[in-house]
Amino acid sequence: MESRALQEHNWNDIVDRILNSYNAISKSINPANLYKIELTSSQIKVLATFTERDCYSMTELSQMLSVTLPTMTAMIDRLIQSGLVKRERDERDRRVVLVRLTGDGKKVISNLMEIRKQEIEKVLRTLEHEDVEVFLDSIESVAKLLTKARTRVDEENR
Repeated sequence: MESRALQEHNWNDIVDRILNSYNAISKSINPANLYKIELTSSQIKVLATFTERDCYSMTELSQMLSVTLPTMTAMIDRLIQSGLVKRERDERDRRVVLVRLTGDGKKVISNLMEIRKQEIEKVLRTLEHEDVEVFLDSIESVAKLLTKARTRVDEENR
């Protein structure tokens, strides 16, 4: 159910403001050429997914990154060619194809995460302590709200 305040807003404007804010945050902590590697942002997103678990099915990856299965297959094919991930059959269900990082893939994602942490710290250290606290409270609130909203959307789609 929409609140009255949201009914009065234009949804396009709201979404544009959110996307602009997201892009500003992303550019602040992920400046161009930061990683100095030959990976697309989509490939980096796939690799970053593996910080949460060791392996995923192709279906899980495509759903998590909101792309079609054929698109994910092409992305994984390129990452396999780069030696960063490998496919294997699920021992419990041979029909299921699992994807996991190779040793090189683990090194790359570890390096990427370390660079990202250093860059975030570098940016935040330029702020006053109070501003860091406001930022932290704000981003944690946003994360909670988006998690809550995603849970509702997922429940409605079941």
